[in-house]
Parts: sequence; structure tokens; C-alpha cells
Amino acid sequence: MSPPTPTAPPLSPSHPLIAELSALRHQLAQYQKQAHQSSIQLQGARLELALAKDQNAGLTSAVESLKSEVNVLRSNPSPPSVPPQSTALSELSLAHRRLSAKLDLTESALESAQLELAATQHELARLVKDRESDRATINELRREKDEWDEELAWEKGERRNVEEQKKLVDLALKEYATLVHSLDASAVPPELPTRSPSNILNATPSLTSDAKPATPPPESPASVPAPDSTSAESISNLLVGQRGVRRLFEDFTSTLASREAEIRKLQAKVDAAEQSLSLVEAQLESERTLRVQCVEERDRVVRDDQSAAKVVERYMTFTQKAHATVHLHLDNLRIRSGATQATLRKEAVRLQKQLEGEVDRARKVREAVDELSEGLARESAGRRREVALRLKMVAEEEVRERRVEKWLDKVRRARAGAEGAVIEPDSLQTLLDEGVSAIAPNEITQETSSSRFRLFRKKSKQLPEPARGDVGEEASIARVLLAEELVNTLVADLQEETERRAELERQRVDWLAREAVEGVPAHDGDDGGLVFDVEHEDHDEHGANGDAKIKSVDSAQAEQVQPEPARLGSPAVLDLPTPSPLAEQLRDMFSPLESRSRPLQQTLHSLTHSLASLRSSVPVAPPTPNTPLSSASGKKHPTFLSLSRRPPLADPVLLALLDGLHEVIEDARVDVEIARSDEERVYRGFEALLNVGKAGAVRGQDVLADATEYLSDRIDGDGWRRLEKRVEDVEHDVMSLQRAVHELAGELDKDEPEEYSGGSVWEGLGLRTVSPAQTRATSPNPLTSPLGNPLDGARRAGAGTVAMIGNVGRSFSASVIGAPRKVSGMAGGLYRPRRSLAVGEERDLLKEEDDVE
Repeated sequence: MSPPTPTAPPLSPSHPLIAELSALRHQLAQYQKQAHQSSIQLQGARLELALAKDQNAGLTSAVESLKSEVNVLRSNPSPPSVPPQSTALSELSLAHRRLSAKLDLTESALESAQLELAATQHELARLVKDRESDRATINELRREKDEWDEELAWEKGERRNVEEQKKLVDLALKEYATLVHSLDASAVPPELPTRSPSNILNATPSLTSDAKPATPPPESPASVPAPDSTSAESISNLLVGQRGVRRLFEDFTSTLASREAEIRKLQAKVDAAEQSLSLVEAQLESERTLRVQCVEERDRVVRDDQSAAKVVERYMTFTQKAHATVHLHLDNLRIRSGATQATLRKEAVRLQKQLEGEVDRARKVREAVDELSEGLARESAGRRREVALRLKMVAEEEVRERRVEKWLDKVRRARAGAEGAVIEPDSLQTLLDEGVSAIAPNEITQETSSSRFRLFRKKSKQLPEPARGDVGEEASIARVLLAEELVNTLVADLQEETERRAELERQRVDWLAREAVEGVPAHDGDDGGLVFDVEHEDHDEHGANGDAKIKSVDSAQAEQVQPEPARLGSPAVLDLPTPSPLAEQLRDMFSPLESRSRPLQQTLHSLTHSLASLRSSVPVAPPTPNTPLSSASGKKHPTFLSLSRRPPLADPVLLALLDGLHEVIEDARVDVEIARSDEERVYRGFEALLNVGKAGAVRGQDVLADATEYLSDRIDGDGWRRLEKRVEDVEHDVMSLQRAVHELAGELDKDEPEEYSGGSVWEGLGLRTVSPAQTRATSPNPLTSPLGNPLDGARRAGAGTVAMIGNVGRSFSASVIGAPRKVSGMAGGLYRPRRSLAVGEERDLLKEEDDVE
């Protein structure tokens, strides 16, 4: 009965595989650090080189702009400085002309003043004669007044005489009355007449007062005896004469009083007239003085006005040439400033583009560093380790081959020496042991030599022989652990890359949907209109249904898409109540530019959807399973060659071509949008000039002429034709790829698919916009790929889930050297902390690491 086979002990921490993995982890950390630093330095150097190239290009363009500006400045020289002598001479000439004009005016004024003086002298002589005549008249008036005064004095004397006579008559009458009363007491005075006489001289004055009569009331005629008629008549006549004298005296007194009052009134009037005359003479003197001053001031103003008018006329004639020279200098300065402004504007645009490019480049570099730093370090270290292990395996195979050849030579010599005799069992056992040791790995051969093995076999035949499968069992356990780690690593990598790819595809679909719904915003900050139709298109159906759907969508979206060109000339934008005929004409002139861009945008939109459907319909061949377990248990194949070989999956060149076509379509769409924005901006500028022309600043016909010139250059230019040719090339490439994809799908549907080869079926296509040589690698290396690679960005991580599986070989190589990954299960036993080694073991380990290098 054979002894029981002992069970295989678990892997100890001092297992060579564990130690090797720990050492390789340490080396990997160093290699990753050095590789990362080297890549950063190399990227910095390449970035500096790219910046230097961009700066050189910018300096070249700046030099060209400055050269053109210098040529313009040379062709339009600056105006010369005016010397002070010429200015002084001009000022002196102007002053001389002004003084000459004033002297002429002064002479004319002097002549007119002399004429006025002569006229004034004649007038003065006439006034003197008038004064003499007036003086004679005044003397005559004075003489008449003196005569009047003498008559008045004589009349006063006569009046006094009359008054004295009256007194005498009154006294005589009184004495006579007394005498009459004394003679006859009954005598009464005659009756007064009932009517006063018309003649005052015939009227008899009353000798008694009316209020108190001097005599008592007369007695009745019966009581008084009638006097003698003669005496009575004499008395009556006397009384009548007395009454007439009194009345005459009263009339004379009243007339004299009225004349005296009139004389006093006339004297007051004469005094007032003399006073007013003096005032009028003083006022006339002041008015005369003021009139003279006003006339002098008026003459001076007229003289200055005439002098200024003549000077201005002469100055305008004199300065016409100076004005023409100034306008010429202004035109030269305007051209010079325009050239300088154009240069500065180009410089600003170049700097803006450079800034945007630098920002985009920095973003791409940052994304590249973040996404590929770990993979770069893992790939470089894994490939170096793979090469070292392959060299080590080749060396072991060569050593094993030499040992087997030596053993075969020894067996042939033994057979030749025996010459048909039977070989002894001990010799045969020794030959068999040597053959086994020759085939065995080098580690087992180094541990026990053949002589020691024979001695040990002779001395310990009675001991139970350990199973030869212990080492193989440990190796199988190690391979199982490595296989589990590889599976977990690949699953984690595949899950991470699948999630990343799904996120990128979701973002791309959301971006396309948002762009299709909301439209592309204009570069000026204005609201961009809808560029494409909103409704989805059925890319699997073509023909009449598809055309009818497109027409219905276009008619349904007319109200949404049509306001975009109308917005160019919309009066509501500029707050104009009614558009002018010039604005309507300008809008009609710009309408062909908008009408030609719409079909191109719709074509690009349909190409985008066609490319998306073509990408989703790429055929994928089923991969053949090839795992470490199957390779270990099945046929013996070279392990690393079989694991690093890619499975026959989808061609990455097709995916790269699709990505390149998508980039070309996006660039064409952006160019169309930029062209439309530029045309809209130019239209707004011309419309603003027309609005300014309403105020008289510019002419509308000149603006329309400039717009016509711009439209002729824009329509007849080569830029739009190149863009249309580019879109036609993209359509041709999409159709070629669709035809090639359909042919490839027919080949993959066969029962026996062909093995994946290094060649590509896409190299024979006559593509116009992209080429397979530009998209050779799906995972570019930042150390070897240019910074401006069009495959950089969000799609650089991989064209799809199938392209991610192409990195299985590099992932497996990285997992063999123990890259720090998150694992679970049995694979966690391989990642134990490195224990403290003895001095000898550490030296041996370092020696083994040097051998690996």
C-alpha cells in the first residue's frame, strides 16, 4: 500500500512569486514616477515648442501687417510742420490789409465829415439871420408892450380922476339932498325907472344901498303934495345921471379887474413858457450831444463792419489754398490712422484667436495628462517587464535545450558503448533522472544537482519519495491566483471604460439634441435661431415617405425658421416705426446670402444623422475566448504572445474615420455659422449707416453702393464655393463608408470569418476629407502624438466599447507586475505588505532585480 500523498502547503510570504511581485511593485512605483516626470518634462518642452511656433507665426503675421502699414505710411507722408516765419508773414499781411481798409474808411469818413461841416456852417449862417429877424420882432413886441403899459397908466390916471369926480358929485348930491329936505320935507326923489337903459352912460346910478335905503320909505302921494314939475324933472335927471355914473364906474372896475387877471395869467404863461424853453434847450443840447455820439459810434461800427467784411473776403480768397492743403493732409492722416487701426485690429483678432487656442490646448493637455498618465506608466512598465520575462524565458529555453542535447548525446554514447547489451537498471535510472533534470526548470536544477540527487536516492531509498507535482501544484495555484487577478482587473477596466464611454455618448447625444432644438448661439451674443429641423428623422426609411416628412417638417417649422433671416432687417430690432425704401432694398440685396446658407445647413444636419446611424450599425465580430486558464489547461502555446494578441473585433480604423468625418462636419457647420454671423453683422452695420443717413451725415446711395460691392465680393468669392466643395466631399466619403460597411457586414455573415490581419480594408477607399493614415492608433501616446491631433478630446478615450477591449494585452502585462489595483477574493493574497528581509536575502533580491533589468 502506497503512503498517502501529503497536501500542498499554502503559499508563504517568503514565496519567490510573492517576493518577486513585491520587488516589481517597488520598481513599478519608481518607474511610474520617473515616467510621469519625464512625460511632464517632455510635454512641457513640446508645449514650449508649440508656443514658440505659434509666437513665431504671430510675429510673422505682425511683421507682415507692420510692413503693409509702413508701405501705407510711406505712400501717405505726414504733413510738414508750418514754420513760424510763414505764419508771421501771413499775420503781418493780414494786419496790413486790415489797416489799409480802415485807412480807406477813415478817409471816406473824413470827406463826409467835411461835407457835413460845410453844410452845418451854411445852416449856422441861416440861423444867425433868423435870429436877427427874431430879435427885431422881439424889439417891436417890446415897444408895443411899452405903449400898452403907457396907455394902461393913462387909463389908471383917468380912472382916478373919474373917481375923484364921482366923489365930488356924490358930495354935491348929498348936500343938495340935505338942502332939499331942509327946504321941503315932503319932497321925495323921483321913481326909479322900471327898466335900466341900455347905455351905461344914460343909466342913473343908485345913490342908496339896496339893503338899507338912506331915506325912509316914501309916503303915499295922497299924503305928499306933488312938487313942481321943473324941480322934479331936474332932480330925476340928476338921480339918473348919478346912477349911470355909478354903473359906469362898476363896469369899468370889473373890466379893469378882468384885464389885470388876464395880464397876470399871461405873465404866468410867459414864465412857464420861458422855463419850459430853458428845459427844452437843455434837453436839446443833451440830445444833440447824444446824437453826435451815436452818429460817431454808428460811423465807427459801419467802418469796422465794412473793414471786417473786406478783410474776410480777402482772407477767404487768401486761405483757399491753405484749406485745400489742410484737407489733403487730413486725408493722408486718415489713411495712415486707418492702416494703423487695421493693423491693431488684426493684432487683436490674432491675440484673441491665440488666447482661445491656448485655452483649448491647455484643456486638451490637462485632459490628456489626467486620462493617460496612469495608462502610460502602466503600459511602459508592463512592456518592459514583458520583454524582460520573454528574454528570461528564451534564455531558459536555450539552457534547457542545451541540457537536453547533452543528455541525448550521452544516451547515444551509452547505447553505442553497450553495443546491443542490456543497460543496467542503475545506469538507466541515472539516465532517466538526468533527462528529467534536463527538462525540469532552472530553479529546480540549481537547487539540487544530479550527483547530489543520485547520492540522496542511494542513501534514502527507504524514505517515502516526495511528490514531484508539488512544484507544479504551487505553480498552478500561482497561475490560478494571477488568472483571478487578471479577470478582476479586466472586469474593472472594462466597467470603468464602459461607463466613461456611455457618459461621453450621453453627453454627445444631449449636446446634439440641444443644438438641434435650441440652435447654435451667435458669436455676437444675439439669440441664434434654429439651424435644423426639430423633429426626428427616420434614417432607416428613404424615398417618398422620407421626402414627404421632410417637406411637412419644413412647412411646419417655417414660422420658427423664417424669423431668422427676417431678423436681419426687422424694424423692431432698431425701433423704427416704418422701414425706409433704402432699408427694404438693402434687405432684398442680402436675402440671397441667407437663402444659399439654408440648404447647406440642412445637408450638414442630414450628414450628422447619417453618420450617427452609420456608427451605430458598425458590425462587430464575436471574439474567441482566450483566457489564462484555457491556455494553461489546453494546448501549449507561448503564453505572452497569445495573451497580448488582439481578438478579431471591429476595425478601429473605421471608428477613427467616422470620428474624423464627424470633426470635418462640425468644422463645416461652424464655418457656415461664422459666415452667417459675419453677414448679419455687416448687414446691421449698413442698416445703421442708412439710419444715420436720415440725419444727413452720410448718403444712402453711397451706403448701397458699398453694400453692392460687398455682396459682389461675397457672392463671387471662393470661400463659399470651397465650403460647398467640402460638403460634397463629406457626402462622398459618407456614401463610400456606407457602401464599405455594407460589404463588410456581408463578409462577416459568412460561416468562417477570416482571421484578423494587420492590413485594413479602408485603405483602398478613395476618401477625400480623411485618410486611414491619420487615425492609426486608437489610444494615442502623449509622448509621441502631436498636441493638435484631431482625435484628441472626449472621443480620444476610445471609439466604442469594442475598442476598449483591444487593450487586454497591455492590461494583462500590467497586472502581471502587480500594478496597484482594487481587487477582491483570492487575488487579495498577492498584495501583502513587504516584510523586513535579512541582509543576505535583500542582497539576493536586488541581484535578481538587476538581472531582470
